[in-house]
Amino acid sequence: MEPITTDDLVLINNLSARVYNGNRLLSNATDEENEHFRRVKNKLRVIADFFSNRYSQQYGPFDISVTSGNPIQPGGTRFGRVWSGIFKGAENKQYAAQISFVLNPTEACLDVGFYFGRAQGRNIDNDERLALETNLTNLAISLSDAISNNLEFQTNYNSLFDFGFTAYTSNGMVLPTNWSNEIRTDARNSQIIARIYPNELGVIEITTLDSFVSRVAFIMGAIRNANQPQVQINITPLSPSQRAKEAERFAEIGHKGELFIIEQERQKLAELGIVVNGYPRHVALESTHFGYDILSLDENQNEIYIEVKSTTRAQNDEMSKQFFITNNEVQVLEANRVNYFIYRVYSVENNPTFEILNIDDLERTPNGYIMNY
Repeated sequence: MEPITTDDLVLINNLSARVYNGNRLLSNATDEENEHFRRVKNKLRVIADFFSNRYSQQYGPFDISVTSGNPIQPGGTRFGRVWSGIFKGAENKQYAAQISFVLNPTEACLDVGFYFGRAQGRNIDNDERLALETNLTNLAISLSDAISNNLEFQTNYNSLFDFGFTAYTSNGMVLPTNWSNEIRTDARNSQIIARIYPNELGVIEITTLDSFVSRVAFIMGAIRNANQPQVQINITPLSPSQRAKEAERFAEIGHKGELFIIEQERQKLAELGIVVNGYPRHVALESTHFGYDILSLDENQNEIYIEVKSTTRAQNDEMSKQFFITNNEVQVLEANRVNYFIYRVYSVENNPTFEILNIDDLERTPNGYIMNY
């Protein structure tokens, strides 16, 4: 299977930025770009086929849809969305639930996740449109009920937003708790998506893509086709390789937060006029035995120990107010309470912010034990 590459994503960014004449792609694109675009669409089809086969038995059956026809939007001047997906719940994808793979039009990344259709099907009479809209609402209510009433489903839903997914409705970004309520009244174009960027080799590996799809695919278990009886939702556990990618992903989130705070500390010391060789120092890259991530200085040039706790959740998300801390980190904290600081980074992949937590306000809950024998 050919992976999506940086070149593919940049092509779509470039084509999306242009204006076209006469409803024709070639009015402002070369033959080479047109051929490249054809190859990208074929890659998307193969990706959709792969994930349909991989998850149909657990959460399907799925139909497949891929960008087709004229790539110029109705009106004839702008480039349309480029995507593929697997869907169920309705024969018309515009009124169905989907796992989609969308080439972002402005950033060199792939938007992957769960989508409800836009409910904008053309050439549909009023009675059929009403029936499709009613069915879409029923699909959304069924999903909302599963999130509210099925504890395992709810746990998996909440975990999406620690992994880097973001919830959107037709009105924009919303908190996860609000999303599951708002889709009950208007599910159109509601999404739970993550942005996946190419690796250092310029490709989005299929294992990386699967690590995101495997997290979100369970949602389709709450969606049933019109002729499909209501069945118990069974969530398939992650495979060992998917668990390994999960650990890699959480390490990536933590590392991004540390890099953000390193830069904040550099700026702080520069503004204070403090220039001391070796500060700030990213000690987490050297060893985990330190019990903190960054060694820096305060305004009096005293050493401070900074432990960075990062989340992809927004600061106003109530579930962003918890994090894991190791026993070693607690021991170092207790031994250095005056100069030990915990920096909490929010929205680490989307305009990150941070706050310095008051250690005295933190409530510690035991979660695991070391057993000796």
